[in-house]
Amino acid sequence: MNYNAFKQQLIPALQTLVGKDARVEIHPVEKNNGTTLDTVIIMKKGQCIAPSFYLKDFYSWHRKGISIQQIARKILALNHEYRMDEPENLRRVLSDYRHVRPHICYKLVNYQRNETLLSKIPHIPYLDLAIVFYFRIQQSDFPNSSILIYNEHMASWEVTLDDLFHDACLNTSRRLPFQFQGIEELICHLSNTPIPEDLPEEHMFILSNQERYFGASALLYPHVLSHISALLNSNFFVLPSSIHECILIPDSGLYSKSELELMVQEVNTTNVEPEEVLSDHVYYFDRSKQTLDF
Repeated sequence: MNYNAFKQQLIPALQTLVGKDARVEIHPVEKNNGTTLDTVIIMKKGQCIAPSFYLKDFYSWHRKGISIQQIARKILALNHEYRMDEPENLRRVLSDYRHVRPHICYKLVNYQRNETLLSKIPHIPYLDLAIVFYFRIQQSDFPNSSILIYNEHMASWEVTLDDLFHDACLNTSRRLPFQFQGIEELICHLSNTPIPEDLPEEHMFILSNQERYFGASALLYPHVLSHISALLNSNFFVLPSSIHECILIPDSGLYSKSELELMVQEVNTTNVEPEEVLSDHVYYFDRSKQTLDF
């Protein structure tokens, strides 16, 4: 069964399960780098927000032999498990910048791959990237939930791009502190194994935030790159491994920029989801000039 046939069968199956008190909808969502993904939403009467689930994940289940009915029941169970107790004041919060302001954060996306999207949202060019803004929803059931800020939001709030950037600078580094680790140390952490006393000297490091979500934006945090260059006592290359993190490599003469760019391009093609690619370029931090260039 192809993907379109899967959608056409899944939605009626879900609608039958939820009955008349809710409607099942498919919403195409414009994602990073020009990708569009279908989400399925079960919207109960009187609600204006609800959990959304990417259909591509469930289509892969179906291709492995799981039936439409089983998938429909699983989506319904997930919707119940992760149902969002809609904040009564959400609309009021989003309509008043005084309430929105403490929750504005920024992230980095590729400029060229997002030109259509960037025409609709406030942004600031940075290297070959763009700084864009989002409203961070703090809800325990939905970690990393966010609402992208569009030009219409900015107009309704009667704020400027400078206002957004100023507030995002205050909020992002405070709410999402940066995390800087050697790769070997990170592997130990993720695998829940003790860090060995004879851990070899690290030659590659990961820069992200503590949630490891939109963590490449830590490049923008005040004084972070200067601090890292002092720790490393070196200039360093920045490899944008995804929108969530960067790899930092001290410039010891072992690698050239062109070699590292070939590596980044290969990894982006083979190992990174299209919507999570940040850039094919490698950046360079010069500690004497205190600049990041590409």
